[in-house]
Amino acid sequence: MKFLEKLTSKKGQVSMEIGILVAAAVAVAAIAAYFYASNVKNSASNTKQLQTAQSVHLTKLQTQQLKI
Repeated sequence: MKFLEKLTSKKGQVSMEIGILVAAAVAVAAIAAYFYASNVKNSASNTKQLQTAQSVHLTKLQTQQLKI
């Protein structure tokens, strides 16, 4: 209930507290976005490597079948 009293008061401290809360939320969102982008980049790289390995394996199998 003290928080509601602070919101209805006209003191500058409330503005500072809300500003700090918003700044913290922005910082958390920025950190989350960084890790999300990093994870997407790594996933794309891993997918490309997996596709390359699969195509090499498939080529080897096709070569072996042609020899038979």
